[in-house]
Amino acid sequence: MNAKRRTAALLAAALAMSGCATTAPLPYDAVADRAAEGVEMAPAALKTALVAAPDFDVRLRQLASLEHQALALMADQPLRLGAIGSAILDHYYGSLAGHLALARFYREVGAEDQAELHDAWATAIHAALAATGDGSAEAPYGVLSPAAAEALLQAMSLRLAGATYSVDRPAEDAPEALRLWTLAAPETGPVRSISFRLEGFAALAPRVRQDKGTMLPVGRHDTCASAGLCDDFDARAFVHLLAFAGDDAAQTTLGFELLRAGRGDDGRRWLHQAARAGNALANLGLAELYAERARRASPEQRGGWLEQVERQFQEAIDAGLDEAMLHLGRMYLAGLYDHAGPSEGIALLARAGALGNVDALLALGWLHAEGGSAPRDLDLAERHFVDAAERDDRARIEYARFLLHPPFERPFNDRAWRWLRELAAAEDPRAMLLVGHLYAKGVHVAKRLRRARLWFKRAAGAAPDDANLVNEVAWTLTVSHLPRLRDERYALAIMEHVMADEDNAARKNPAYLDTWAAAYAANGNFERAIAVQQEAIELAVANDDPNGELAILREHLHAFRAGEPISDDTVP
Repeated sequence: MNAKRRTAALLAAALAMSGCATTAPLPYDAVADRAAEGVEMAPAALKTALVAAPDFDVRLRQLASLEHQALALMADQPLRLGAIGSAILDHYYGSLAGHLALARFYREVGAEDQAELHDAWATAIHAALAATGDGSAEAPYGVLSPAAAEALLQAMSLRLAGATYSVDRPAEDAPEALRLWTLAAPETGPVRSISFRLEGFAALAPRVRQDKGTMLPVGRHDTCASAGLCDDFDARAFVHLLAFAGDDAAQTTLGFELLRAGRGDDGRRWLHQAARAGNALANLGLAELYAERARRASPEQRGGWLEQVERQFQEAIDAGLDEAMLHLGRMYLAGLYDHAGPSEGIALLARAGALGNVDALLALGWLHAEGGSAPRDLDLAERHFVDAAERDDRARIEYARFLLHPPFERPFNDRAWRWLRELAAAEDPRAMLLVGHLYAKGVHVAKRLRRARLWFKRAAGAAPDDANLVNEVAWTLTVSHLPRLRDERYALAIMEHVMADEDNAARKNPAYLDTWAAAYAANGNFERAIAVQQEAIELAVANDDPNGELAILREHLHAFRAGEPISDDTVP
């Protein structure tokens, strides 16, 4: 059979069988020989035979180094790929990296028939990997190694921008599953989050624990015995091995773990190593660390830390990360840099928004709605809100809030109403709250106060520990000028629940204390209302009244001392 016919036959058979194994198990070498000779063979059968091979651990260790070399040489040094690609396929004929390398090599030297043969194998292996999942968090692709994951990204014309690991345990008695989480950048458009399940670790872990002579896949030590890991070989130990072997995703993982543990200097060292290797997630971690140090620094030192924050964000922006654009844009808007202000901040938010970043779109919506840092343009603001709302349920809530905000006077519309109804039907408490406001105000629907009150209660009942939401419901049911909307006893009950713990954040919020006091007053307990209101005023004074609440808090205290409850004509 000539090369072109053999290629076509291989591709047709492999694509048809990509999710299947051979009917009878064969030793790996026999399976690989048949595949290399052009016998119809599914890539899944090669993987199954390799994992079952007695020398699986040896092959996996050799593959780890060779595949990483091939991937690093793919773009700029194709003539070096011939020997490396052949060596990879000698160890594992189902290696996507190996076939990509040889296709690149043969095309470079003008051997088109051989290039097409390896292209066909790469396509078949790609199809087999696609049959294992879709790369989402719920259905990650199943790959043997991190290098196999990177090879798949290359086959998808994606560039690896950053990566980190996580450990999953689906059930208490289930074995650990190691995940590789990647950010992959296309030539144009937003960075994609793609998840992989590392099947090589899952197959190797029990062998390592059972046989002290089992080869480790990476690291300075050949075996678990020499590394002292045989009894303790788990996903965390594997990530440590990868980190010390130079795997930047593992280094980033350890860096974030150490930051969360309060070991900032140790975390910084790991993140710096990963950032030097081009892992943009490490840049984000360093920016977060330096931003915290800037917040705690003296005025004389703050500028130096802010420079480092900006440098790390810029590295991540160069890698295409819209999150970095969002955060640095917010810092420019906050006036933290002399050389960049609101216009530069808005430009970065616009870049992130163009990449589909929902938070950036919402920020742009509010900036153009309120004016100030950006020109006031309600039509443009609404376009940003709608763009965000079409991508994310949370943004649909923000869009409805924008339409309901009195200063903007935007007509509520059928699309926003449909989105709210769908979210409320799905038990979203924020949507329930807004549906209540629409019925209370008679906006887009007939004014029905009893129905509004029921929706407010449903919202609070769905999120009884959400202090912000409960506070809004309680304030509305306490101070509304509409008697049929008020329910003072219910308002006090839900505030009592939220404020029960003296150490929680709600008890440190003067506005929440004000609502609580108003609820006591509405129920006739003015003595308790006065005590709580005094607590609110003391907190506002101690915090230098950052929200300008002190005058209204004192006005309410005066009313309570006069035996008068609060009523607000603007509520709802």
